[in-house]
Amino acid sequence: DAPGCRKLTREIRLHWPGTHSSPSYVEIVNVVDKLPIRKKEGVHFGFGFNLPGGVARMDVPWGVVQPEADQLPGACKNWFTVQRFVDVSNDRAGITWLTPDAPLVEIGGITANLIGSLSDPRAWKSRIDPSQTIYSWAMNNHWHTNYRAEQEGPTVFRFFLYPRSRGYNADTVSRLALDQSQPLLVLPARGAEPKQAPVSISNGTVAVSALKPSHDGQALILRLFGASGRLQTTEVKWGASAPKKVWLSDTSERPIEPVTGAVTVPAWSIVTLRADLE
Repeated sequence: DAPGCRKLTREIRLHWPGTHSSPSYVEIVNVVDKLPIRKKEGVHFGFGFNLPGGVARMDVPWGVVQPEADQLPGACKNWFTVQRFVDVSNDRAGITWLTPDAPLVEIGGITANLIGSLSDPRAWKSRIDPSQTIYSWAMNNHWHTNYRAEQEGPTVFRFFLYPRSRGYNADTVSRLALDQSQPLLVLPARGAEPKQAPVSISNGTVAVSALKPSHDGQALILRLFGASGRLQTTEVKWGASAPKKVWLSDTSERPIEPVTGAVTVPAWSIVTLRADLE
């Protein structure tokens, strides 16, 4: 039984033991079968971690930030939007919490239940104290906007917990979150089995965020992400079908500047390469 629901079903899966390339983790699947309620309400799932001196870090688009410490004056502190994860860690241990279905997060308490226009700034939090308690703000009908006031029927919210016996490492956590949010899909294929990967990179602290055909069908587009938070360089090795030429590109996918040798990837930045096919 759960307030405002026909029922709440929680399934806990232990993926254990893990390996070096696929670490152990806990998967939580919450299925909320909501009743159609128009009264103001919010659905929250709480996660309380206990790491002495642990620091919370949040994954945002092209960066990782600490609540309070990395916020501009006047920024919202009642809730946050994360891209893939929140990590809590000290020097000796840590846990990465992944939330693929519900991006709104509260730190330290249920602080997002603010009803009405709230023109008085004193209604908003002005400071966040250090905390290892995370709330997923999964559903709400607080805001006056263009969707129905009631949310009815079954909805699935998944959460993944990756514990570790070492401190925080930006590129490792980022790659872990990327793997879980974009899992490999097995599909039927035609043609000969490839003998090697179409591309590989020499620097493990640089993440491959995309590899796809170009819009014009004449090239491959490779996007590299500086997941370590530091300036990095990497060699890019192409597979059996070496491209005619490799270019720096952007979201337009047009060739901008030829690339020879190692590629520089700035911290928290995307570098787009265009590889012209034979």
